[in-house]
Amino acid sequence: MKTAIHILTWNDRRYLPELLASLAAQDFPGLVVRILDNGSTDDTVQYLQEHLPQVVVARNVRNLGFAPGHNQLVRYTLEHLPPDQLDDWTILFMNSDMMLDPKCVSTLVAALNADAHADIVQPKIYRAFGEHIGDETMEETVRSDILDSTGLRVTKGWRMVERGAGEIDHGQFDALRDIFGPSGACAMFRASTVRDLLVQGELYDGDFFAYREDCDLAWRARGAGKRTAFIPAAKLWHYRGLYGAEKQTLWQRLTNRKRQRPQFAALGTRNQFFVLLQNLTWSDLLLAWPWILFNESGRVLYGLLFEPATRKVLLAAPKMLRSAWRRRQEGMALRQETPAKLREYVAR
Repeated sequence: MKTAIHILTWNDRRYLPELLASLAAQDFPGLVVRILDNGSTDDTVQYLQEHLPQVVVARNVRNLGFAPGHNQLVRYTLEHLPPDQLDDWTILFMNSDMMLDPKCVSTLVAALNADAHADIVQPKIYRAFGEHIGDETMEETVRSDILDSTGLRVTKGWRMVERGAGEIDHGQFDALRDIFGPSGACAMFRASTVRDLLVQGELYDGDFFAYREDCDLAWRARGAGKRTAFIPAAKLWHYRGLYGAEKQTLWQRLTNRKRQRPQFAALGTRNQFFVLLQNLTWSDLLLAWPWILFNESGRVLYGLLFEPATRKVLLAAPKMLRSAWRRRQEGMALRQETPAKLREYVAR
C-alpha cells in the first residue's frame, strides 16, 4: 500500500525544517508528499523548492482557505490514480506545523492493512512548544506529553471537541477503539473512502473556508458507515496556534475565544450552524434541542453583541443556505447508519 501525504501551507516557513526532517525520517518506503501553498507571503515556497524540490508544490495566488485548499489536493490525487488502484493507496491529511514520529506513517498503514473494516485511522497527537529564532531552528523545541487530540468526541449538543485535548498522557487513551471521527489536524483515509465521501465533488465543504469542516466530514463519514479507528501507537506532535482543552468551564471558553483571531472565531460560530443544518436529523434535534439552543444561541448572541467580525459573517450566512441544503440532500443520500446508531457516540 502506498501513501500520499497532503499538506497545506500558509506562511508556515518557521515550521518547515522540523516538518521536512520528520517526513524524511519515516520508515515507510511508499510515500508521496504533495504540498499546496495557499498564498503565503513569506518565503515558504522558496524554502520548499530549495529543500524538497521533488515534492509537487502548487501555489494559489491568495489564501483560498483550509477546506478549498485540501479539496484541490484531493482532486489532484484522485485524478492521477487509476480507479482500480484506489484500494492500494491511502491519503494522510496533516497540518504543516507538525513533527511525525519515524514510525507514524507505517503504523497507520499497518493498522489499515490489519483491519479491513477500518476506513480512517486517527493517530495520537501531542502538543509541541517552541520559539522560532532563525532560518533553520526552533528554540528549545519541546515534544510534550500533553495530548492535543485523539480524535473527535461528540457533546450532547452535537458540537465536536478534540478528545483528550489538554490532558497529560498517562495511558488513558492507549486502547485501540472506534471513535466518532478523525481530527482535521491529522488523519489517514483510504483513497477509496475519500472518493466515496465526496459531496458536490468536494471532500470538505468549500463554503466553510476554515474551521469545523472536519466535524462536517466526520459526521458524513460516520453516517455513511465509514469507521474511524484510533491508533495510539502512531504518534506526532503539533504546534497548535491556540491551545484549548476538551473540558472547559464557561469562563475558560470565553477567555479562549477572546484569544482567537476575530475572523477565526466568526467562522467557527457560523460553520457550526451549517454542520448542524447539513447533518442533524429531526430525531436528533428533538432529543438534543435544549443543549443545542443553550450552547449555540449563547455563542451567536455573544458574537452579535461583542464581535464585529462574527456579526458580519453571520449576517452574510443566509447566502450559503441554498448550497448547504443541496449538500445536506447529497450527504443524507450517503447515509447507511440510523440516527440511533450515530447517537451512540454522543456523550452521556
